[in-house]
Amino acid sequence: MDCRLSIGMAVALTLVGCIAPMRTYQPPQDPATLNETAFLHYLATVPTVTVAEGVRAMVILDKPPQNTPTFEDQWAHLVMLGAIKDAWDLRREHTLDKGTLAYMLTVVCKTPRSLSEAASGITGLGDRRYALKTCIDEGLLAYGLPHDAVTGGELLSALSKAEKSIPIAHVAP
Repeated sequence: MDCRLSIGMAVALTLVGCIAPMRTYQPPQDPATLNETAFLHYLATVPTVTVAEGVRAMVILDKPPQNTPTFEDQWAHLVMLGAIKDAWDLRREHTLDKGTLAYMLTVVCKTPRSLSEAASGITGLGDRRYALKTCIDEGLLAYGLPHDAVTGGELLSALSKAEKSIPIAHVAP
């Protein structure tokens, strides 16, 4: 009986540990209503970034500002690019982690892929961890663990550095 109880507790703790954290901070205004400039200023003030905010930031980085599309449009754009995988089971209200941000950055910025990234691309194991290593090596992100939450300042800094690393042909006039 003790063995079954131990196994059950181990499984329960593992499942609880795999649940993405939710942000408790409530912004004074819905960030989806802000234009691109105001949104970027807003990012500097938030203690942690949600998946929805990270997705919007990557779309802003990838293409010139336009009418703010819906979250679903932004999400579909990043899925089309291959910057998001359905297997990650991300939800818009979850806290964005550094591994996921790094993966999106490597796709949008078209960073050179390491051998580890190529291997993880086949299996799907460690893809965000190796993307984070690439982003650290490229100077896009500071050192951290893949499951660490992204702060607004970190995302803003990464966007600024990433904008400089995107090939000229990729940036619209």
